[in-house]
Amino acid sequence: MDILDFENSTYSVNLRKLTKKSRLGFGYNSIKHITIQDILIMNKHKDLIKIYYGLGKINFTDDILEELGISEDMRIDKPGKIEDYDERDVMVDKAVRAVKARKKAEHQAFKKMAEEMRKNEEKFNEEDNKKTSE
Repeated sequence: MDILDFENSTYSVNLRKLTKKSRLGFGYNSIKHITIQDILIMNKHKDLIKIYYGLGKINFTDDILEELGISEDMRIDKPGKIEDYDERDVMVDKAVRAVKARKKAEHQAFKKMAEEMRKNEEKFNEEDNKKTSE
């Protein structure tokens, strides 16, 4: 069953606000029994973004929404979903682009930090070698 078809089934669910420790409990077997935190670690952000915009009774905590690239101005009232598929696709793409941009910035910051650490270690080793040779 497709995740977005879940809401059209006969299964009833109240509004759920999921945290990082929550499990979906529905949908694809690959993510059904995994915590939201683990789904994020697996880089399946797009699946969670689709769930947010496509299922009216599923919401996430603010920290998860931020991690999914869904800023305050992109959030929708819950219970509720974006009915128009084209509009939903636009919002999903916008959020995915935000996630990719953030990940790229994090990667660049990590590279810069690693480079600074290497320089500091080289400097420390040079100073250490000077002391031992004296």
